[in-house]
Amino acid sequence: MPPRPLLAPLRAVLKNSSPLKTHQSLNRLTSRTRSSLDVTRAFSARAQPDSGTHYSRAIPACAALALGAAAAVALGSQREEVRMDTPPDTDLPVAAVGLGRTQDESPLFSLREFHTMCEDGRIVVMLDGNLYDISSFTGHPGGVGRLQMAAGGDLAVYWKVYMQHNRGHIDKIMGKYHIGHLSNEDSAEVSANTAFANPYTNDPPTSKHLLTNTRFPYNAEGRIKELRKNYHTPAGKHFMRNHNMVPDIDPKEYRLTICGAGMEETVFTLDELKDTSRFEKVEITSVIQCNGNRREDYHYLDGKTPAFGPPHWVCGAIGCSRWTGVRLRDLYREAGMDVDGISLGKVPAPKDAQHVGLLAYDHDEVGNQYCCSFPFEKSLDPFGDVIVAYEMNGEDIPRGHGYPVRCIVPGNAGARNCKFLERVTVTSTPCAEETNWKQYAVHAPDTPLVKLLDFKEHKEELERDEAVQEMPVQSFVTTPAAHDVLGAKKINISENGVPYVYIEGIAWGGGGNGVHRVDVSVDGGKHFTRAEILEKPVKQRYKGNWGWVFFEKKVELPKEMAAQVLRGEKVRLDVCSKALNSAWNMQPETPQANYNPHGCCVNHWYRVPVDMDGALDKDVPYVPDEKNGEFGQKPSGGKFTKPFDNQDQPEAAKKKGNAKECVW
Repeated sequence: MPPRPLLAPLRAVLKNSSPLKTHQSLNRLTSRTRSSLDVTRAFSARAQPDSGTHYSRAIPACAALALGAAAAVALGSQREEVRMDTPPDTDLPVAAVGLGRTQDESPLFSLREFHTMCEDGRIVVMLDGNLYDISSFTGHPGGVGRLQMAAGGDLAVYWKVYMQHNRGHIDKIMGKYHIGHLSNEDSAEVSANTAFANPYTNDPPTSKHLLTNTRFPYNAEGRIKELRKNYHTPAGKHFMRNHNMVPDIDPKEYRLTICGAGMEETVFTLDELKDTSRFEKVEITSVIQCNGNRREDYHYLDGKTPAFGPPHWVCGAIGCSRWTGVRLRDLYREAGMDVDGISLGKVPAPKDAQHVGLLAYDHDEVGNQYCCSFPFEKSLDPFGDVIVAYEMNGEDIPRGHGYPVRCIVPGNAGARNCKFLERVTVTSTPCAEETNWKQYAVHAPDTPLVKLLDFKEHKEELERDEAVQEMPVQSFVTTPAAHDVLGAKKINISENGVPYVYIEGIAWGGGGNGVHRVDVSVDGGKHFTRAEILEKPVKQRYKGNWGWVFFEKKVELPKEMAAQVLRGEKVRLDVCSKALNSAWNMQPETPQANYNPHGCCVNHWYRVPVDMDGALDKDVPYVPDEKNGEFGQKPSGGKFTKPFDNQDQPEAAKKKGNAKECVW
């Protein structure tokens, strides 16, 4: 099936073009698909294809529709009779293809029928010879455009790059959309005609200090034990969150646009942003924590439901660095807004000044750019400390962390700290495009996963939950680590002759709150004692405590445990911490307390199982077997509910049978 005429000129733009010189060309080429997109909600009608992206197969006509920034509106709206829909108020089916049902039990489609469904606007894909109509899967975490890109093709080819899909539970989710299968001959033809060149080949090198959660796009978390060594997290040890390919932006060509309610559209170069005669250079020490940090703790928490959406962070998607740049409110002033008058209540704020939309230069394979929003009041507040940053820890922001400019929104979810910043728009509506809040809302614990999958069908209900802004209080025990064995023969004995555990950790108040107290326990919270909070190397205001704190404590074992250890026995300890912030909010004890299907704002006690051996005269740290695929740190409780094989190729996943281990 030859591609539509739009595809050939678009490929020409995609090839050998710089990110900043392709706006107008792409706008002309994609004007037809963009016509139905509300660009005021997306904050920009521009997209910049990455020169490393190429498509080499003859894509069916429906896939050509995906090549535009308005991919999300090109969905087929009809629900065909061949779909085996799950009622909205039920869970997903117990059996999925490859997990209990044979191909012979499903309808056989011809190759022509497969392509016709795509031509009719449906998003139908093949995996292991089975066909799936994923037209209603509008909650896809990577955006609908990526689904449209794969329409008519073999998903396994794409999953060789997007390896996070091979962990097992994705097959289970796919079962909901199964409609039939192809013959072996037709399946082989589809596979042979599907090609996907890795578009991430121009990304910066990965960091040896980080633990990879997803390879493409590169998402990697810090090792929490290493994070405790530096108050200001070095760039190479700070977690990295990417939604798309990392753009390679020429600083001389970089432009930042400030526009929207109460302002004249104003464009700044990088040199203008750095001009200290024009703008005060401001430094902020701030924690950035991904809204989904510790999501893995919710994975199959109930024994049947996976945590929805990548990355499945374990615990290290947090860091604290120095960020330097210009106040966003100063850029508002330069664009004509009376920021001081509005702040003092002397001048009314523009009626439409309710949200700040941030648009990034990074984009997916089909042109959809990352965007996010946060409240206008936060950006206007002189104590809100929102800055447009161009330095991290005193140096140019590294490319992987947002070079040349990112927005820092202290206290808020990491997703609001937009990297590769292109445009700031003050508007009446939050960004509602593919990469914004679908992944960043805390829904009720009984929200069925199927509603998140078929987002568009349940949009009105789901949009009642706004995107996360301020983050909750958080703490971790960083020493000891899960499965360490502590000796108690002539070591780790207090002056009172009682065995003790030396505990170190990190705590963060969230939302600008300070950390009032951290309590620690060695017996799972039966007995808590107050830890010592170390003085921060930076001074911060009462409601401007954007940085974290370190804590430590030598905790003696409770009487019965101590007696066992002193008799030379081994006891299992459950080391944990709970932080209380300056707003008197405390971490909950259990994951069930704040459970939500997206795995957002996870902040229950982080539990570290440790053994203390009274017959051992040295400590034996647990060393994960990372060379053979063991992840370098553990979720709360010290073990994964399912194997964390997040970088398997499709063939390896099949051999391990990961999919068969998933039980709904």
